[in-house]
Amino acid sequence: MKKLLLALAIFPALSSHAQNTDTISVMAYNLLNFPQVNSSRIADLKTIVQESLPDILMVCELTSGTGANAILSNALNQNGITYYNKANYVTGPDTQNMLYYNDDKLELLEQNEITTNLRDINEYVLYYESDDIATTSDTTFFYIYVCHLKASQGYESERDAEALAMKNYMATRPNLENVLVGGDFNLYGSSEPAWGTILYGAGVTLVDPIDLPGEWHADWGYQDYHTQSTRTQSFDGGSTGGMDDRFDFIFMSPDLMNWGNQAKMIDGTYWAYGQDGNHYNDELIAPPTNTTLPWTVIQALYDMSDHLPVYAEIEVQRSFNSITDPTNRFTAYYNPNNSSIHFRCEDENLQLGNIVIYDLSGNEVMKFTSLESSSVLDVSWLEKGMYILRESNFGYSMKFVR
Repeated sequence: MKKLLLALAIFPALSSHAQNTDTISVMAYNLLNFPQVNSSRIADLKTIVQESLPDILMVCELTSGTGANAILSNALNQNGITYYNKANYVTGPDTQNMLYYNDDKLELLEQNEITTNLRDINEYVLYYESDDIATTSDTTFFYIYVCHLKASQGYESERDAEALAMKNYMATRPNLENVLVGGDFNLYGSSEPAWGTILYGAGVTLVDPIDLPGEWHADWGYQDYHTQSTRTQSFDGGSTGGMDDRFDFIFMSPDLMNWGNQAKMIDGTYWAYGQDGNHYNDELIAPPTNTTLPWTVIQALYDMSDHLPVYAEIEVQRSFNSITDPTNRFTAYYNPNNSSIHFRCEDENLQLGNIVIYDLSGNEVMKFTSLESSSVLDVSWLEKGMYILRESNFGYSMKFVR
């Protein structure tokens, strides 16, 4: 966890405290050499993104800055929507990647390129515009990597080398949190060396959010998760063969699985967008009718690309300077000036529950009982570091830096 100025974060322990959370939707999509091959497909992309309205859109196989601008103006900022923005388009070898984002919720802090022997891998650092960012200077960061690894069987070592270049770079980033790695990885199965490199290489751990290792290629047992190909006939340069490969992923850092840094993937939201599990080795628009999305969107997915996008939703903390229970008007906040934690409640006679302070290893450092709701807890005696405070009656947790 980081701050723009001060390292401090307070958050609800359970995502059900929705009054202090927001939802960020994320999509990764291979655009099939857009706009070089049939630029009129912008109408199909518009249909898809206007249905999904991703707050973060990661794309690969982009062929020009003109196409990057067209996506922003003619697909995203349409139908009265004006809140989308994009990163800077950077020309590199082969096709390019790009990031689009909802700038009502997110801002771009920086972007960088990771060179490989084939295509650049692009890093984008976003921060969430928390409700109280102007007063606390605290926020949640997302480190986003967009990549398109070498295609085809027989190039397993090349994919592994590209993945290692990315992980070696990530290992140089000292403050990684809430990592999203999206794109077309062209992996035929988890037996490929790149799979292990992506998950564990260079000492930086990532996870497959649905935890689905296997040999996905041409195996009907993975038909719910295949992302390529949406087609059995060739047009616009796309691959054929029907839905029989899991090439597209959004990998995440482990903190996004457990509220580690003020954000968590919402269980059950990770999805090969438009995949109904009924079209193994067939095209997306073949019978039986795919009812997961409106038919116009299913048709647009078929026409736009030979890949399906991957989609997920992330819950993120809205504010940082306090936590409030709307029923009891309970508030807790940390004052870094004198290393104290303040509790306030409308009912001053209310007793707080057990207050337990843990270090980041999960060890109990101190436990307090029978505190008044108006108590001020002195924590100046703690060694310098990050801690988690839990209060039992209200079910809140607070992460703070001493």
